[in-house]
Amino acid sequence: MRCFISNIDSPAGHNFSRLLASTVVGSRKDPEAEEEEPAAGEDDGEKKEEKPKEKYQVIGTLSAELGVPVAPSSPGAMFETGDKKRDQARREAIEKFAVRGQKPAWVESLVQNNDRDVLKQALLSCDVIIYDLNQCLDEASWAIETLAELTDTFLEKPKVFIALSSIMTWAKTKVDQDDPEAFLAEDEYRRRKAHPNYKNHIQIEKNIMKFGKKSALKTYVIAAGLVYHSGDSIFHHILKAAWHNEEELVCYGDGSNVLPTIHMDDLTNVIVEVVEFQPEAKYLLAIDDSKHTLYEITKAISDGLGSGKVKKVAKEMALLNKSLPQIDFDMILVNLRLEPGHVKEMTFEWKYETGLIENLPALIQEYKDARGLSPIKIVVHGPPASGKTFYCEKIAQFYDIHYVEVDAVVKAAIARLERKAGVQDPVDEEDTGEAEKEQLDELKDAMRNNNGKVPEEHILNFVKEKLRSMPCRNQGYILDGFPTTLDEASAVFKPNEDDIKDDKSPNIDELTAPDFVLTLEVSDEFIKERIMNLPEAATADTKNSEESLMRRLEEFRNANTDESTVLNYFDELEIHPHPVSITSNESETVMEGITRYIGKPHNYGPTLEQLEEKKRLDDEAKATQIAAAEEERKMREKEEEERQVKAVAEWNIRMEEIRKQEQEVLEAQSVPLRNYLMKYVMPTLTTGLIEVCKVRPEDPIDYLAEFLFKHNSPST
Repeated sequence: MRCFISNIDSPAGHNFSRLLASTVVGSRKDPEAEEEEPAAGEDDGEKKEEKPKEKYQVIGTLSAELGVPVAPSSPGAMFETGDKKRDQARREAIEKFAVRGQKPAWVESLVQNNDRDVLKQALLSCDVIIYDLNQCLDEASWAIETLAELTDTFLEKPKVFIALSSIMTWAKTKVDQDDPEAFLAEDEYRRRKAHPNYKNHIQIEKNIMKFGKKSALKTYVIAAGLVYHSGDSIFHHILKAAWHNEEELVCYGDGSNVLPTIHMDDLTNVIVEVVEFQPEAKYLLAIDDSKHTLYEITKAISDGLGSGKVKKVAKEMALLNKSLPQIDFDMILVNLRLEPGHVKEMTFEWKYETGLIENLPALIQEYKDARGLSPIKIVVHGPPASGKTFYCEKIAQFYDIHYVEVDAVVKAAIARLERKAGVQDPVDEEDTGEAEKEQLDELKDAMRNNNGKVPEEHILNFVKEKLRSMPCRNQGYILDGFPTTLDEASAVFKPNEDDIKDDKSPNIDELTAPDFVLTLEVSDEFIKERIMNLPEAATADTKNSEESLMRRLEEFRNANTDESTVLNYFDELEIHPHPVSITSNESETVMEGITRYIGKPHNYGPTLEQLEEKKRLDDEAKATQIAAAEEERKMREKEEEERQVKAVAEWNIRMEEIRKQEQEVLEAQSVPLRNYLMKYVMPTLTTGLIEVCKVRPEDPIDYLAEFLFKHNSPST
């Protein structure tokens, strides 16, 4: 049987197609249609020839862009842990994650919805057509009208048209205001009144049901509640904020509005049941049994994944949330008490029938599995002054996990106790508590008896509390140089008494146990050379002064022999330490080896704002680089021009000097000749010229020549 599903890359289309493609046609009506295993002892030769099981063949279209700017969303990477049940759950969660613009592997082929003739032929070739009105309203309207016009051509093999709509077409339906428990039943759908933004939906719903009165075309409208799942669902912005450790989750409005909800897996089963059974009812409400309010849902997510705090803000503030599109804004503010009808009679096994809150732990785990949001927990061990803090901070930044340093943890814990006990400027009266005051008094007494130092027992408790905090459980942590002894490791990572149920319980706290233990292997000579190269002001009166460093190195080497090292604790628990050899100051090479060993980050990746900021910074850097290059070019041109001007000036000066020198040489060389001419030639020549003037011969030149020859003295 052939099925057409619109927008197969949307969460709904992706999951509808996934389940249909794996479903044997008629298997829900006839359980024997499911694949059976051969009876015990039955030989292959005795097997009866089985009729091949026909599964639904799925074709569909891809989504158009919805116009809402969002950061790229993709499923997490699959990795095997050895726990078959957990691995299978993670694999299914990743498989259910829809990626826009990507065809699922189980879909037979794609149809181009921009060519209505091609789309029409695809619809006519299918037995079941499923359209999501929330994704492609106009196309669904065209499709049902086109099929209605051609019903006579498929009388022998009727088609099934299923429209997935929304409970928002009920949003303005009136109920008994005097009865706070009043609800709207499924069979009252004829008097439903739609939200202003869903008036087109309700009109198309009516047209679909009208066209379904013909026997050759069976139509169904399924009004789904607020659909939640591990992907980009209606409650994703709340889950994401909680996972990112927002101090308080935001509840828009007073939060008293009741939200009809349904999990995607249950909605998918409703669709398949309709395809298989083709019930008499043409309008179905697909919602679970819960009657939770927006505040209750937000508070439950905050308790299960975040800080446990919720603040109420004006509902108009939601419009400032870029990750909350208008369609989701309308949905989370709806207030409806609906009672489903036919879906409660269906035969499938509900996954979240009692609603989101009762099944929140499973949803959170599915949410983390689908997106690969597992914490990365790291312990870094190594000798003093080996660069532990430097590499811990770089690793924490790369993996976006929490940097945990013992002294900072202790200071923060004491400050928190003082604040809650009302010693230092309490935020409000609710923050003050007798328990915190008693704990603070006990700590101060212990410090007075320990020369003003925090006792080790309290330090271990503070560190354990930090590692069990929700931020460290969400993103993970990197523990800088702690624990240092077997006793410290055992105290910090031992499970709580409540977690120990029997002898088979693990002897390490799975919530806080590290995934990786890095041990920095650095020689004493390298450490000494490294510290010696530091400015004296950076090491004076610190733990890295020469005397203190030598003492600390000696203590570390004595405490970390093959028999006594804290690394043995992790080794015995099969958390095998990974050696990181440091022989030079090339930190990039060391970091490359560490990240290759640990793997990729297990977080969301950059947000839309971070991507925009990165693009802005890249553009600014590029513009700065271009401006700097242009400035450098202009400077080079100016310098070249100045150099040429200077060179020309120097050339002219040199040429003038040469001319002067040549003139002086010529003048010096001409002095004897001039003297000769003045003494022997010029008197005779002058006399000859005077004679020419007196005689005025016809040929003065010839006369002058003859005169000079006649009067030329022997000395000339």
